[in-house]
Amino acid sequence: MKIIKSIIIVLTVMFLLSITFSACKKEMASGELDVYVWEGYLPEEVAEMFEEETGIKLNINLIADNASIFTLLKGGGQADIIMPTQNQVNRFYTEELAQPLDLDKIPNYKNVADSFKDQSWSMWDGTQLGSGDTYVIAYVFGTSGIMVNTEKYTGSLEGIGWEILFYPELESRVSSRNSAESLMICLDLMGIPRGNLMINTQETLDAIRGKAIELKNNVLKFYDTGSELLDLLNNEEVWVSHIWDGGGRKLAASDPKFKYVLPSTGGFGWTDTFMIPAGAVNPEGAHKFIDFMLRTDIAALVTTEGGYSTTVKGSIDLAEGINRDLYVFTDEELGSLVWQLNFSEDVIQAYNDFWEEISTVDQ
Repeated sequence: MKIIKSIIIVLTVMFLLSITFSACKKEMASGELDVYVWEGYLPEEVAEMFEEETGIKLNINLIADNASIFTLLKGGGQADIIMPTQNQVNRFYTEELAQPLDLDKIPNYKNVADSFKDQSWSMWDGTQLGSGDTYVIAYVFGTSGIMVNTEKYTGSLEGIGWEILFYPELESRVSSRNSAESLMICLDLMGIPRGNLMINTQETLDAIRGKAIELKNNVLKFYDTGSELLDLLNNEEVWVSHIWDGGGRKLAASDPKFKYVLPSTGGFGWTDTFMIPAGAVNPEGAHKFIDFMLRTDIAALVTTEGGYSTTVKGSIDLAEGINRDLYVFTDEELGSLVWQLNFSEDVIQAYNDFWEEISTVDQ
């Protein structure tokens, strides 16, 4: 009888333990992450792989712009992962809407190219950028540089810089963006730090007035959209232009006479980053998500499906269906990228007004 009772007790304990284990397993599998990403950054296949491997359900929301996600968090909204662009991250820091990352929980951080680590915008010590803890990790990135029709412009492309947009022999055969980005070209070409716009806005703008007018007088047209520029280049109305690398790849892939190069002074660079909000409900899961996305095979799928460049080393080699030569940058080129700053509304208004004056008034 005692043996029977003992067996019953053992079986009961085992049953209760199995229920407890199942409950814990179910609780782990029911973990969720509210993720806010840009369109194309999280392919369906990648999301399914993450959920299957971790048991964490992803609630995926697409970001329309940086302002919307900032407004969401500022208003008390909830998110576990967001992807602000690098020139917007300090807004989240100063409003205490972000938390420092625990890099020990992101071992695949080792896969991120060194050029994207320890950038001033990625670190925050509570009062200023550039020191303290790491708050964001760069992921998808892009550049803007120079597109050249090599059948029309036959000069050497070695060491080429923004100055090509000012060549007299290319008058009315060049183009640039109809925005303040063209002013940044003038600043970079003249060696004037963009940060000067925040120190003495009007004096800095006045310093490039002559260069901006020179650019205006040399272009055929300042373009408004990427498709407009592609038409200008394909129709050979324009032979050389400032262009973002996405359009540049598309054009170069369709016709090898088009070459995309980064200027010698450094192309413009932007990157969308991984950030964990201060109010994240599942920070542990958020760290797992970032670590997962930094895997080489996963980053390769992002490039394959969306055509985006990521900061993950070796991912281009694994990506399928792309012309790898159009995605490869040297460490020197990446290291010389000029990052856009997060200007105040006053500065933005000032240089937009200045650009409007330069681009519309006959000089």
